[in-house]
Amino acid sequence: MQVIRFDPQQMAQISDFLENLCDPAEMDREGLHQARQQVEETIGRLNRLEPRNEHTDAYDQWAQLHEDLEDVLDDILDLLD
Repeated sequence: MQVIRFDPQQMAQISDFLENLCDPAEMDREGLHQARQQVEETIGRLNRLEPRNEHTDAYDQWAQLHEDLEDVLDDILDLLD
C-alpha cells in the first residue's frame, strides 16, 4: 500500500471545492448527479489524505472537512430521492 503524505495544500483545494459548490437545492437532476459524483470523488481524495495522528489540529481540520462533505452528499442524495 502506498503511503500518501498529509498535504495541507490539497486540503485547501478540497475546502475551496466545497465552498464553491452550488447549493444542491438550486440544481436540476443532472446537476445533482454530477455533483454527487464530484463529491464522492472528493471524499475519496480526502480519505487518502487522512493524517495518521488523530490528536493534531490537522486531523481535526480533516475530520471537519470530511463531515462537511458528507453533509453535502446527504443533501444531494435526499434531493435525488
